[in-house]
Amino acid sequence: MSGLFVLAALLWPVDSIGLSVAGQTCRLPDSGFALQWQHSVEKEDWREDYRRSGSKLLLTRSRFKTYGAGTPSDGNLHGGSSGLVDYQVNRLLNELDWVVSGNVQSTLWINQQAWPVHAWFDDYTVLGFRVRRTPFGQILLMDSCHDLFRQGHNPG
Repeated sequence: MSGLFVLAALLWPVDSIGLSVAGQTCRLPDSGFALQWQHSVEKEDWREDYRRSGSKLLLTRSRFKTYGAGTPSDGNLHGGSSGLVDYQVNRLLNELDWVVSGNVQSTLWINQQAWPVHAWFDDYTVLGFRVRRTPFGQILLMDSCHDLFRQGHNPG
């Protein structure tokens, strides 16, 4: 009976955030990740925070220093002591494809650690972020993106 329970637990589908890049997929923490880049015109850093909300990605906030092209026009504006404009956005997305560029210093943040994807992948490489329903046993075997990058593996 306990073997049946273990098998059922391993096959039970769960939602998790997956990152696909260069033919590999790794798992991101449900607590989220951030994408940072340098605005091509303003030459200031922008950062967007994402996490999982059910079966979708949730853009929770967007932070930037100056207004310019692409500035959010909706959401709740928060003042901050960091000198950045901070919008609480709360926009649900089915998926997110993000294009890497050395020109804008594309950086992925996982667990408060910066991963300079612009240095690891060719320009125009697509990072695909999606919530995936996967058996729990497969999740246990899948590399976390943090571990994959920390080990110095270049997935590309």
